[in-house]
Amino acid sequence: MSTDIPATPGVASPAHHQDPRKAVVMALEAAGATVEPHVPGAPALEITAHLRHSALPFASVNLAPLRKEQAAEILRQALMRRGAVAHIIALDGPDGAWRTVVRPSSVEDAVRLADVVVEQLPPVYAAAHRLRTALRAAGLEQPRVTVDGSWEVPAARVVLGRIRADPARRLLALLEAETEPVSVEEDQLGDLPQRFLRVADFATGVRLAATLDASCGHCGQATGLDLGDLEPEQALRLAEAVAARLPR
Repeated sequence: MSTDIPATPGVASPAHHQDPRKAVVMALEAAGATVEPHVPGAPALEITAHLRHSALPFASVNLAPLRKEQAAEILRQALMRRGAVAHIIALDGPDGAWRTVVRPSSVEDAVRLADVVVEQLPPVYAAAHRLRTALRAAGLEQPRVTVDGSWEVPAARVVLGRIRADPARRLLALLEAETEPVSVEEDQLGDLPQRFLRVADFATGVRLAATLDASCGHCGQATGLDLGDLEPEQALRLAEAVAARLPR
């Protein structure tokens, strides 16, 4: 299964612009996997991730109900058919879950593995990946872009979710580059939801309905926003708008 979402200008596959291990990590995260921190002393390309409920359609099977040994072999063979050689071991994890150790055989295999995962992402995961990549290129780790589903409940929307006030202002400043300057009066936290609604609509045609969120437990004041969720096509338009404003 391959996605028909076209490449977003300025947001390329990660595997060719950074170290191979990080490319694989980003690809697996794009598929909904949770990646564990790298253990000192472990092989440089080795990655341990929770893949059980991830969207990995290149495997052509739902991994969730399988025994961990079956899933490891299916993944290994599926990758080999696509030109990526990797040693894969499934281990017991907490609460009956299992963890998967992925060890590409070479740098080239790591690059190919990352490309295979990204190329085969389902459309909503691909849109989330494009938006996540554009935001990271802009120096924004927030909002933390995810999707709203899993293998059991197919994802339909890209979730932006919570963002603190400072990164929210930085994202707004990026999108507002071609609009009127913001006055000091308009830069208050309470004004940010309306600015997101106005600026996102102007810059991308996306109705980004932000709401105040994350109240401080000490003072009761809001400390950030909830940016809600988007259709995949809207997420792509927002990614394109962010990428278009990055330095060339």
